[in-house]
Amino acid sequence: MLKFLEAVLILSGMIIGVGMFAIPFSFAEAGFWLGTLELLLLAGIVTALHLLYAEVVIHTQEIHRMPGYVRLYLGPRAALVARGSALFGILGALLAYILVGAVFLNGIFKYFYPDTTESFWAVVFVAIAAVVTFFPLRRAALINGVLTTFLIFFILLLVFLLSPRVEFPNLAGFDIRSAFLPYGVLLFALTGATVIPDVVGLLRRNRRESRKAIVVGSLIPAILYFLFAFAVVGVSGPRVSEDAIQGLLPFTGGSMVFLGSIIGFLAVFTSYIALGKSFQAMLQIDFKFSKIGAWSTGIFLPFLFYFAGFTSFISLIAVVGTVAIGIDAALLTAMYIALHARREDKALWYSQIWKVGIIYIVIAAGICYQTYRFFYG
Repeated sequence: MLKFLEAVLILSGMIIGVGMFAIPFSFAEAGFWLGTLELLLLAGIVTALHLLYAEVVIHTQEIHRMPGYVRLYLGPRAALVARGSALFGILGALLAYILVGAVFLNGIFKYFYPDTTESFWAVVFVAIAAVVTFFPLRRAALINGVLTTFLIFFILLLVFLLSPRVEFPNLAGFDIRSAFLPYGVLLFALTGATVIPDVVGLLRRNRRESRKAIVVGSLIPAILYFLFAFAVVGVSGPRVSEDAIQGLLPFTGGSMVFLGSIIGFLAVFTSYIALGKSFQAMLQIDFKFSKIGAWSTGIFLPFLFYFAGFTSFISLIAVVGTVAIGIDAALLTAMYIALHARREDKALWYSQIWKVGIIYIVIAAGICYQTYRFFYG
């Protein structure tokens, strides 16, 4: 039971991150209930993708990360695509976590140390993460699990405190022109495929337990996202800020923003730990880095991009959510097909083909829409 809970918290801690704070803004622009409908659809799609990936991991003797599994099932050319997508997506996500983690740390400590800057807190953020991710997976997972438990508690506390201030007219209406605005944000915010091999490994490849942990770990963030968006949009209405928290200041005062900054830091930091450990494992297993080389590269490479001037986290989320995750989704479904072709499990494959078809349609539609917005929006 303890390992099951640990596996759930690893996945939930990975998923609940910086994307959560962009959800209320996207929901307010598109319409809260339309955004909720997209949340339901994409939560189902992403959970299905996580389960497909778990099937590949469970039925493969060798231990890999995404690029390694792609090479094994789809060949070296597809592996190059997977490597490029993995590096782009993970580096973009880690950079986004550093950006927003620095913002939240600055929001927490500005009352005590008003002269510090976000750049200073970015250094502190990375330094703490470097220490935590240096530990072996089980110890890092334990720290991540404790932090994720606190995170879930604080999110529920914030929702509880905001609920009496919710005004239901703020949740009404929708804008058809922004109907798909939440798509990229939600896809980024709901995806945690990077740590699926860790979840399966922790549960010793037990298929039943792994599938249960993945479903629970995937759906907990979706429920929290709905509650968080409901509270923030219900209070702030059209004045929701892009980071969700600062927009609460005129309605709730500094104490609520302070609590929101604590939640933000925990959300970002738990995701950074889980993704950072997974990135280091990928560098070791699939790129043949030494342990120290993988650790130092995984910590300092995103940090270099931060100081190179890549500081727009909303743009990072949009690009990673649509391009990198879209490519990964296509590769995951292709691997699932190849797995059943190898096992000659045709009956099972035919019973699942409709799920794969829906995933392809939704992902392809989202990529086409976001590409159109990029060039013509």
